[in-house]
Amino acid sequence: MNDPFGRVRQKQQSSYDSLRRSLIEAGVGTRGAAESVLKSMLQRAAVITLLVMLATAAVALYLPQMRAAALTLAFIILFWLLVTTMNGYSFVRRYIKEELSVEKEC
Repeated sequence: MNDPFGRVRQKQQSSYDSLRRSLIEAGVGTRGAAESVLKSMLQRAAVITLLVMLATAAVALYLPQMRAAALTLAFIILFWLLVTTMNGYSFVRRYIKEELSVEKEC
């Protein structure tokens, strides 16, 4: 990526540090607990996806004149959900790798 001043890298590092602090404050200190966070993150994303799809279908069915707006909004919400879930997932994986690896436990 073209990031000559390292702004994107700094923002990602800041986001990771914030998540890391949150995980530590929440008592996520084992690999199993972190894996549970990953699982709940994916479950939450699936539930939100289902709710957005149901709401969009309801709007499209009962308010056909709002169909285009509902689909556009649903696309934006689902894209945002995908990006944030992928970032959070990768940050938790990084936390597992850097903080909870087997080498650290020994």
